Amino acid sequence: MIASISNLLISPLLAAETSVLPLSDPIYKFCILILIIFLAPLIASRLKIPFIVVLMIMGCAIGTNVLGVLPRDSSLILLEKIGLLYIMLVAGIQMDLSNLKRLGIRALVFGLLTFGLPFTLGLISSNFIGASSILTAALFGILYSPHTLVSYPIVARLGIARQEAIGVAVGGTMVTSVLTLAGLSIVQANISGAVGIWLWIKLGLFLPLLVAVCLWGIPKVGQSFLKASDGLLSTQFLFVFGTLFVIASFTQLLGIDPIVGAFIAGLSLNPIIPLESVLMDRIEFVGNSLFIPAFVVSIGVLCNPKIFIVAPENLGIACIVIFGAVGGKFLAAWITGIVFKYSFLESLTMFSLTMSRAALVLVIALFGKEASLINEGVFNAVVAYILVTCLLGPILTNIFSEQIVGRGEL
Repeated sequence: MIASISNLLISPLLAAETSVLPLSDPIYKFCILILIIFLAPLIASRLKIPFIVVLMIMGCAIGTNVLGVLPRDSSLILLEKIGLLYIMLVAGIQMDLSNLKRLGIRALVFGLLTFGLPFTLGLISSNFIGASSILTAALFGILYSPHTLVSYPIVARLGIARQEAIGVAVGGTMVTSVLTLAGLSIVQANISGAVGIWLWIKLGLFLPLLVAVCLWGIPKVGQSFLKASDGLLSTQFLFVFGTLFVIASFTQLLGIDPIVGAFIAGLSLNPIIPLESVLMDRIEFVGNSLFIPAFVVSIGVLCNPKIFIVAPENLGIACIVIFGAVGGKFLAAWITGIVFKYSFLESLTMFSLTMSRAALVLVIALFGKEASLINEGVFNAVVAYILVTCLLGPILTNIFSEQIVGRGEL
C-alpha cells in the first residue's frame, strides 16, 4: 500500500519533467527527498528494520546509479554536509560531561586505537591490492581509519547516548577525525610538495588554541545571550546554528575537516543547553526531520551496486577492504572494552557505532583517484565498503542498543 501511494505521488512529478531523468528542477528534487523522509519510517516500522537503513536503500534506489531519479548535485551535497555537521553537533551537546576528565582520557585511548589499528591493517592490505608507493599505502591506512556516526540517532532515540561507552565512542570519533585529516593533509602536502613548518603550526598550535578558546568562551557568551533572548526560541536556535557554522568554518580554514569543528561546537554548547530543555527539543526536531535524514539519503544516492556486475574482479578488492577496515574497528572496541572493563555488549555497541564510513572516506577516495594513487577498481571497492558499513552499522547498533536497554545496562 505504501509503495502504491509512493508511485501515485511520484509518477506525476516524473511526467511533468517529460521523462527527463535525473530530475533537474529543485522543487521536484526536494519533493522526492521529502517523500522519502516521510515514507521511510512507515516502511521501517512495517519491516522492523532501522529507519536509517530504509533511508539508505531508498536513496540508493532513486539515485542516478539505479533508477536515475535523484542526482547527487550541489543542492543534495549541501544538505548532506549540514546533516553530517548536525550529527556531530548533537553528539557533542548530548555527551555527558560530568565525568569529562575520566572520559577524556578514555576517549583519547579509544580514538588512538580506532585510528591506529585500522591504519595498520590498511598498510598491510595495501600490499595485497598492489600499492605502488608509500603514499598509496598511507592513503589506504587513512581510508580504513575514519568513521561516521551514522548510527548515533539510534542510540539517542533509545536513551543510551549518555552511557559512558557511547560517550567514549563519540569522543574517540573526534580524535580519529583529527588524526585522519592530519594524515590526509600530510599526504596532500607530499603530493603538492607543500610539506613545511606552516602545516605543523596549524595542526599543533592553532587547532588546540581554537579548542581552548571555544570551550572557555562559547559557554560564557552563550549563557548571556540565552538569558537576554528570554524564551525567543527562533533567536536561540539561530545562535546555536551560527555557532556550529562559525566554528566549523574556522576548522576548515585550518585545513581540518569541519566535522571536528561541529563536535567542538557541540561540546562548547553542552554546559548551557539542558537535554530536557525546549531549545534541545527544537535542535533535535530540525535535525531529525530534515538534515540528518537528507544526509543518509545522499549517502545512499552515491552508492552504485552495479559496479560488481560490470567489473566482478572488484569483489575481491571490496572484500579485502571491508574485512580489513571493519576488523580494525572491532579490535579497537574489543581492546578498549577489556582495558576499561566494559561489558562485551557495550564493546559491540561501540564497534557498531564506529564501523560505518561515509563522507570523509569518500573525500579521501576522491582525492586518491584524482591524484592517481588509487585506480577505478579500488575506488569502486571503497564505494561498496561505504555502502556495506552504512547498512550493517545501523542494523547492528539497533540490535546491540536494544539489548542494552532490555538488560538495563544504562
